[in-house]
Amino acid sequence: MITSRERVLGRIADHLVAQARPLRVAVDGITASGKTTLARELTAAIAERGRTAAHLSMDGFHNPRAIRHRQGRDSADGYYTDAYDFASFSRLVLEPLGPGGDRKYRQRIIDLLLDTAIDEPPVEAAEDLVLVVDGSFLQRDLEWDEVIFVDTPFEVARDRGTRRDTELLGGLEQAERAFDQRYHAASRRYLAEVGPADRASVVLGNADVANPVLRRIGGPAGAVVNLFSYGTLQTASVQIEHFGRTLVGKEDVLPGYRQDWVTITDPAVIEVSGTDRHPIVRHTGDPADTTAGTLLQVTTEELAAADVYEVDDYRRALVRLGSGADAWVYLAQES
Repeated sequence: MITSRERVLGRIADHLVAQARPLRVAVDGITASGKTTLARELTAAIAERGRTAAHLSMDGFHNPRAIRHRQGRDSADGYYTDAYDFASFSRLVLEPLGPGGDRKYRQRIIDLLLDTAIDEPPVEAAEDLVLVVDGSFLQRDLEWDEVIFVDTPFEVARDRGTRRDTELLGGLEQAERAFDQRYHAASRRYLAEVGPADRASVVLGNADVANPVLRRIGGPAGAVVNLFSYGTLQTASVQIEHFGRTLVGKEDVLPGYRQDWVTITDPAVIEVSGTDRHPIVRHTGDPADTTAGTLLQVTTEELAAADVYEVDDYRRALVRLGSGADAWVYLAQES
């Protein structure tokens, strides 16, 4: 049986797989928020959906120790301003994978443990690559296609991080001091100066690792996106339950798709929709096949709520409607 975490990460993977290629994805958050674990799991989920996926850690783009610690080993400002070589990362990774780039990127430039520079040849990315990068302060002067902010309370992250790094930092007391004075002090500065949660295109609540909460997806706070519904998301009761309001939409059609039906077993979905028989559409490619529905405009918080509402028989994808508008839609989950 699919777990709550697998389901939420699957929704994020669907969102990324539907987009242009190659795709540069940041996994951002405070220290010990769960970025690396999520990045690895998300990379695997993307690969399972048939896209080329790779995981890269910002550990390979740290500055040398002499630069990282020049303001003091415990300095929060030093960690914030001197930890990473963002200029090299942008030049060697983001620019080659961006518009007009040659798709030849570097995977690392330093061995962090040995504190020695590495001059490895670049890797040529596949045209459909989704590169998932985890690290701190990733929304400072870097250009991404998607940013996932892993939102974990400081007290939770501190507990995780100090337990994880007790041996590395020479004991529990030393680890607690490092988090309080350096890592999380720098993270608080980052939150105050950059506002990374509001700027991110995806926000994931990660206080409970087993049950993460998808808070927003599809764009920054305040953004509006198109969602095409041919089923129960058109009904007022479902909209009020999941969006807190009713939506005004426009009639539209989805060409090249044929409508079918699926039996829902989730009691919460049945209760809100009032039925266990829901429509579902499958791609045929035949222009004679069309599915009528409603083009809705929803916030990125509401798109996340729609992702939570739809059961695992559906996957979200980008489509071109009969009106010419591009919109998200829930299609049949093909095996």
